[in-house]
Amino acid sequence: MSTLRSFSVDTIAEQAASRGEPTWLVQKRVEAFEALQRLPLPESRYTKIRGLDLNAFDFAGQNAHHAHIGELAAEREAVHIQLDGQILITQVPESLQSKGIVFCDMATAIREHPDLVKQYLFHAISPSEDKMTALVSALASSGIFIYVPKETVLTEPVRLVYLLDEPSVAALAHQVIIIESGSSVTVLEEAYAKHPDGPGPHLHGTISEVYLGEGARMQFGALQNWNEGTYSFVRRRAHVGRDAKIQWTIGWLGGRLTMSSVESRLVGPGAEMEDIQVLFGRHKQHFDLTSSLRNMAPHVKGEIHMKGVLKDQARAVMYGFIRVDPVAQQSNSYQLAQGLLLNDGAHCDAIPGLEIEANDVRATHGASIGPIDEEQIFYLQSRGLDREQAKRTIVEGFLTPTLEQIPIAGVRERFHAFVEQKWNE
Repeated sequence: MSTLRSFSVDTIAEQAASRGEPTWLVQKRVEAFEALQRLPLPESRYTKIRGLDLNAFDFAGQNAHHAHIGELAAEREAVHIQLDGQILITQVPESLQSKGIVFCDMATAIREHPDLVKQYLFHAISPSEDKMTALVSALASSGIFIYVPKETVLTEPVRLVYLLDEPSVAALAHQVIIIESGSSVTVLEEAYAKHPDGPGPHLHGTISEVYLGEGARMQFGALQNWNEGTYSFVRRRAHVGRDAKIQWTIGWLGGRLTMSSVESRLVGPGAEMEDIQVLFGRHKQHFDLTSSLRNMAPHVKGEIHMKGVLKDQARAVMYGFIRVDPVAQQSNSYQLAQGLLLNDGAHCDAIPGLEIEANDVRATHGASIGPIDEEQIFYLQSRGLDREQAKRTIVEGFLTPTLEQIPIAGVRERFHAFVEQKWNE
């Protein structure tokens, strides 16, 4: 079992070199490992990490068996599947390969496209931003590399599937997605526990770097439904070029502790972003979600919508942050966070933030947290519904306006199905 204690600067460098990684990448991993030793866990005023011992996890991975791939991957789709951090399959149809699309695991990309990897890897995210980013940067040898050349439109989504099975195994991944000018793609990321009520703990960590060229379009949909023994740390950051647009759509349902940071940097004039995040928490789950928008060019536009439903003793904190650089004149930004509490034990904090350094901008925000309305429950009960049916109807009415904004139908439908499943359990 390769625990964190079994690694040193020398073993990190030796393992990276044995995988054929170039000198610059070996140095990045060493830098990350050194940062890992000194950085604290990424706690905050509202999030204290309890019960997580990084030395209790195996960072080598030990899953030798394969899932039934046929159940997870259609024959003609682009799909990448990992189980407990180990790659099961990376499949790309010939029709996409003929368009010049690169869709491969990170090790293959480093070997076959070294110049492209060096141009982008670790350029959006530093390997030492926080302890968990450093952990992934130092030790993740798997992940996905996607490159879509200029003026290429993909009509079918590409899928990234991450599965957890064995307890006490750390599953780490680094994703790099490059969409060149004039191109369009939908990426759907799915994160599931093979045994929703299975034993824990699990540790999951992912870094995603996204680069959009001029006029590019990308829809990034994600669904997370780990079991409630999982600690999950996710950092996603996008650089959005001139007149390009990124749409984040993320549904959060699982995990013991989930900490996520999504940041969109609008670096080109006319760039746009939209971030829609929806969560449903129960039992003692804790969600710490941050959505950041940085306006770095004139005439850019961004919207953040975060909405959560919490029951039992579940807790959530939703941070929204908008920064407007001095050059980002005539930018337009908006953020909204809303929480619905189904009982007294649940708790939610919504924390908006604005930092504006330009004088010709529009930047607004709203936040509301409150318990479910007893008068609404009484009204629905007077119309023949029992109390549970009434609560579910109110929750559906609370979520529907946001879910209808999600541009990826599959994400909407599956989120609804998962909420229904969890309500009945």
